[in-house]
This record gives sequence, structure tokens and C-alpha cells, in this order.
Amino acid sequence: MRDKFKEYLAEQGKTQNTISSYVSGINHLSKDHGIDIFTITNSDKVQKVRSIYDLRGSKRTVGDYGRGTARCAIIQYENFINDDPSSESLGEKCFVENVESVNVNRAFTYERDLHNTLEAQVAELFPGYELIGSEYSIGGVRLDLLLEKGNQLLVVELKAGVAKYEVFGQISMYMGLIKTENPNHEVYGVIVASEIHQGLMAACSTNPRILCKTYSMKLHLEDV
Repeated sequence: MRDKFKEYLAEQGKTQNTISSYVSGINHLSKDHGIDIFTITNSDKVQKVRSIYDLRGSKRTVGDYGRGTARCAIIQYENFINDDPSSESLGEKCFVENVESVNVNRAFTYERDLHNTLEAQVAELFPGYELIGSEYSIGGVRLDLLLEKGNQLLVVELKAGVAKYEVFGQISMYMGLIKTENPNHEVYGVIVASEIHQGLMAACSTNPRILCKTYSMKLHLEDV
């Protein structure tokens, strides 16, 4: 499954350095666990292994390996197993390409690129915080990013475009799920988008634990 996992990460837009780091993280956990995690293909079994190295796991410190890279790696591996990319064949589906589907795919790709950029710049964009998980799975949903600083947990929700008032309910649910599993932590949320709708700003004004931030993209040229 190692090669399929690497292909899955590449399809998610991860860089080769990130892919190598995640594979190294899985290998590190495998050595500690005494079993090659890449041989585990049952989602329930993977979830149990992940729980050992998660925030409240008995071996959280092992999951902290590589500034949390090992924990992020097992989270991604669990997502990979749950998505089961090998279960579908292109020959079994009929695809109709139209303008709308192309626009949706472009939007998804753009948001994926933004997600990877945000993940890579956590230390710069969120000083003092460490990455706990990228696409962190909890309660049947996936958080874009989960960060930690001391006793604080920060849920980051990224939107490629305008974030509207519905996002308030979404991130509030995520924060509630995290708080339920980590009652001794202070949980905060931040919504990152290219533009914040006035309705969302009004909703967030009712909860000082949820902040809104906008991003801007900068073009950088290099000689070749």
C-alpha cells in the first residue's frame, strides 16, 4: 500500500518532500508499533492505530515525531484507506464534461493548492502554533487544519473564494467536536478566505473565539 499511498498524496497535490516526510512518519510509527502500518488495510484497525498516536493517545509523544509529521501521516493514511481509491474503476463510470463540472474541478484544485500552501506555512502564518493534523478526521468530518499552542487548539477552515454565513455553523460544529474529545483544551477557530461576507462577519461577532482572515496570493519568479 506504500506506493498507492504515495500516489494518493500526489493526487492531493502534496509535494515530493511532503510525501517523503509522510512515508517516513508512517515508517517511524510502524517501528514503534511493531507492525508495518502499510500492511493494514482495514479502516477500523487503522483508526485504532491512529488513536494511539493522536492528541489524547497513550503514545502522543511518538506521534509528535517530526514536529507532528508522524501524526499527520497516520491521519492521511486513514483518509486514504477510508477513501479507498483502488475500489473504483474509470471504466465503471460515465463522465459528462461540461462547463459547470470544469469550473468545479478548477475550484477544487485551487482550494487544494491553497490548503497545501497553508499547511506548508503554518509556522509563518500562525506563530507559536504547531500542526496537529492536516485534513484531521473527527466525527465523520475532516477539518482543514488543526493546530496547537500550549493548551489551545485552533481549528482552521479554508475557503477558496467568498466565505458566507454558513461557514459559521460549519466551524462551530468542528470546534464542538474537538472540545468534546479534548475537554481540557481551549478551542478556537479561524476562517481563512479571499473575502468574508458581511453575514459571516456578523455571525462571528457573536463568538470571540472565531476569527476571520483573508488571504492574498503573490507571484514569485525564479531564474531557470
